Amino acid sequence: MKKKITAIALVVAILAVGIIGGTLAYFTDTTEAKVNTFTVGNVSIKLIESTFHREGNDNSGDTSIPDPNNVASGMEYVTAGHKAFTDAEIQANAEGYAAYLAKRGENIAPGIAAAKCPYVINTSNTNSAYIRIRVLVPSAANNDFVNVKKGGVITNQWCSTSMISGEFIDGKGGGWNNAPYIDRDVNGYDVYTFVRNKPLAPGAMTEWNVWNFIGIAADATADDIQLAVKAGAIKADGSFNVLVQADAIQADGFSNATEAFAAFDAQTK
Repeated sequence: MKKKITAIALVVAILAVGIIGGTLAYFTDTTEAKVNTFTVGNVSIKLIESTFHREGNDNSGDTSIPDPNNVASGMEYVTAGHKAFTDAEIQANAEGYAAYLAKRGENIAPGIAAAKCPYVINTSNTNSAYIRIRVLVPSAANNDFVNVKKGGVITNQWCSTSMISGEFIDGKGGGWNNAPYIDRDVNGYDVYTFVRNKPLAPGAMTEWNVWNFIGIAADATADDIQLAVKAGAIKADGSFNVLVQADAIQADGFSNATEAFAAFDAQTK
């Protein structure tokens, strides 16, 4: 018997667009940063963004971010005894993330980056879920692939430990790597995909942030930025959008994450 999709809430820039699917075969949920998400049914997630890298030092250069004081214990992917922020500390910090980003990004300039550490919480009371997180960076200004002198001014860094630890695999299920799978220029964005290797238990939070920071390259010039503006990757006011999206699908009925998200993508086309 087919079951209804719980909800899909997508956001482009700051504008929220609600999309409700028809009748689908599995309980799923999608959420995105900076949007109020309403979910119904047996699978629900919450995507949060924080300035706190799990073990500290996000390499953004923001010296106002403290180092963790607590010691990791009982976690599957964070080494016991390592200094680490707790789930509660990260969630409390996430409450002020929008204000942090607004202040940090007011006059962003070459060499300035903002911490951007996303985590997902399985808010379901009963169902474990496979989790996928995607980060979308404007292609025409992404310094990963565009020469700095041709408008590639957005510098960024994913969290390699999230994959080296084994918590996340690349988006095509190809094994444990220190880099995500990247789809180039999908509707103007380079899409970095991280898939959690094991189901996330009800009430649990992902242990590692898949991303560290986003900003403007230190050696970017005014001419470089203008090229990115002309390409449409940076707005005329100097702002740009980096989107974070999370998907979830019930773990029951699937042998692994790759199989689960193949079904997710097939039913949401």
